[in-house]
Amino acid sequence: MDNETLFYVFGVVLAASAVIVTFVGLRIENFPGRVGPVIGIWFAVLVGGVTTFSVLHAQDEHAHEAAELHEAGEEAEEHEHQ
Repeated sequence: MDNETLFYVFGVVLAASAVIVTFVGLRIENFPGRVGPVIGIWFAVLVGGVTTFSVLHAQDEHAHEAAELHEAGEEAEEHEHQ
């Protein structure tokens, strides 16, 4: 999987988890109780994943754009010398 796909996967899971935890929290009076630390770790992992893959995806995009600009510059130089 590429970084863009992983970014979207982590983002969707994070959003779905937030909705599910909110729904459960509104339905159960003593929520989160003993599972609070597990939920906290779950969200920390998801936020870390989203953050990591967003940065990696941005770096991939930057490298791709730099390569395109370099190629366009070379083509412009070729046309200039003709």
